[in-house]
Amino acid sequence: MKIGMVMAMAKEAEPIVRGLVPEVDGGMNVYHAVLGGKDVVVCLPPVVGEIAAAMAAQLLICKYGVDVVVNLGVVGALVDSVASLDYVFVRDVVHYEMDVSAVDNVPVGMYEPLGLLALPTDSALLDKARAIYDFPLVRCASGNKFVADAQEKRQLATRFGADICEMEAAGVALACHLYHVPCLIVKRIADSLNDGAREYRHAAVAACKNFRDIAEQICAVL
Repeated sequence: MKIGMVMAMAKEAEPIVRGLVPEVDGGMNVYHAVLGGKDVVVCLPPVVGEIAAAMAAQLLICKYGVDVVVNLGVVGALVDSVASLDYVFVRDVVHYEMDVSAVDNVPVGMYEPLGLLALPTDSALLDKARAIYDFPLVRCASGNKFVADAQEKRQLATRFGADICEMEAAGVALACHLYHVPCLIVKRIADSLNDGAREYRHAAVAACKNFRDIAEQICAVL
C-alpha cells in the first residue's frame, strides 16, 4: 500500500519530513518517506486553505498513485469537550463556506449534486486507526478562515453540529470522495474554544511535536 499524506503547514510536516529533500511539483513540496513500514508520499502546498489542500490530494492520487490519503494537522476547538492538545479522528467534514442557498434553496454546506451536507471519511480506515488510538470521533467545520472568536466558534458548533474547525479537510475529503480514494483525517487541538489565536501562537508548534510517532503508528496499521 502507498499512503499519501497532505500537510498544510511546514510546522506540521517538519517532524515527519525532517532530513528529507523534496521535489517540487506544481509549486508543492513532495517528500518520499517510509513510515510504519509503508511507502508514504507527503505533499506540502505552498499556501494553506481548501484549494491548495484539494490540489495536494489530487496530485497524490493522480500522479503518485496513492491508495489512501491521510490528512494530519492542527485545528481549533468549537466545543468544551475537546481541549488544547487533544487528538481527534474526523468522521465527517462540513464545508461551512459552501453556500448556494440563495439560488438553489439547499442548506449551507450542501453539495447538492452529491446529496451530501457532510463529506465522510473512510469507516474502515477509522476502525483500523481507532484500534490503536482511542481518540474521539468528531465532525469538522472546514473553510478558508482562521476562526479565533469564541462566539463565532459557538455558532459553527450550533449550526453544523461540529466539534472542531480548520482550513483543509473539506478540500481533502472532496477530492478523495470524487476519486473514490479512502481518506483518514487526524487532528490535534491547538486552540481551545475560548482562547483562539493567542493560544494557537503558543501551542501550534508543541501540538505538532508528536506527529512523527502518530503517523508511524497509524501508517503501520493501514
